[in-house]
Amino acid sequence: MTDFHEEALAAFRSGDDERTRELSEEALAAARASGAVEAEVDALCWLARVALRDGDVRRVRALAEEAEAMARGQGDERLGQMPLHMRAVAARMDGDHAVARRLYERSIELNRRLGDERMVAGELSNLAYVELHDGRAARAKELFAEALEEARRLTYDAFLPYLVGDAAVVAAEEGDAERAARLAGAASAAFLAAGQVLDPDDAAEQDRLLTKLAGSLGEERFRAAYDEGARLTIDEALATGM
Repeated sequence: MTDFHEEALAAFRSGDDERTRELSEEALAAARASGAVEAEVDALCWLARVALRDGDVRRVRALAEEAEAMARGQGDERLGQMPLHMRAVAARMDGDHAVARRLYERSIELNRRLGDERMVAGELSNLAYVELHDGRAARAKELFAEALEEARRLTYDAFLPYLVGDAAVVAAEEGDAERAARLAGAASAAFLAAGQVLDPDDAAEQDRLLTKLAGSLGEERFRAAYDEGARLTIDEALATGM
């Protein structure tokens, strides 16, 4: 990873979108001046992430497509990983389930071919949400479980809080609102402890979940279960099962 990539990642994870934008625009200008295509693709993808936080899905798609075209011109499959992912995210956030499904499936296939197993785990979770919102709850649950299995096999600990959030969504889908609230609380506490802000697509899923749970449980019961979950460790939360 370049120094820029690491600094942009830290800024984005902490929620400092202006710093991420500033770093990305500087890196993009430098890459274009020097003809560094790989660096240009990376900068475009970071700008796409910032656009996603801004809620500008059209810009996300345009930046991702520009980056993907550049990567394709280099004939380097690895360079196309993140542009493909960002195109899938744009389709998902736009509610285009058919396109999002196709792009996430392509991304999973590409990352398996490249041996990037952590990226595969993440894309399995992302695809699960597409299936869930397209009315395929059983398939979504299978994909969430597969993502968790992959993360555990890889000892991908940084991804586990996301999977606790996924488990909360599954619990809510199964009608267990109190368990869902506990899991949501555990996920939120884990991100807070790590000083991380959720990615926009994941944040949207959790926001929808919390609104649903508060409505079904009532504010007092929801808050009690949520606060109880916030005291759980990640391992304790995941021990309740997907």
